[in-house]
Amino acid sequence: MEKLRKRRDLSTTLYRILLYLSRKQKAESSTRRMMRIERAVGVERKELKIHLDSLVQKEYLEPISSGEKGRGGHQIVHYNITETGKLLRGDIGRFIQLGIDMGYYPEHFFYLPSD
Repeated sequence: MEKLRKRRDLSTTLYRILLYLSRKQKAESSTRRMMRIERAVGVERKELKIHLDSLVQKEYLEPISSGEKGRGGHQIVHYNITETGKLLRGDIGRFIQLGIDMGYYPEHFFYLPSD
């Protein structure tokens, strides 16, 4: 029997992505690559790429090409959170906190796996 993977809802996933990028804003740029974000927030690469592209399109994140190529020949991109991204993170965080207070979310959904 195949084990089903536990999925988080969209608000929690977006919050974790934005929270990670906020925390790593002053760290070296390699910490803001998709591979590192994937490991930190626990979201699969295909799903993460969709979310990152959407957040970039709406200007919540800023992509910065390093000019380097990855193993597959693709461009290595680092992501920075913008001021509007920080505001969105705060809004989503308040929504999740409301969900925790009302019993819809367990307490651990609010934090990154690294916490």
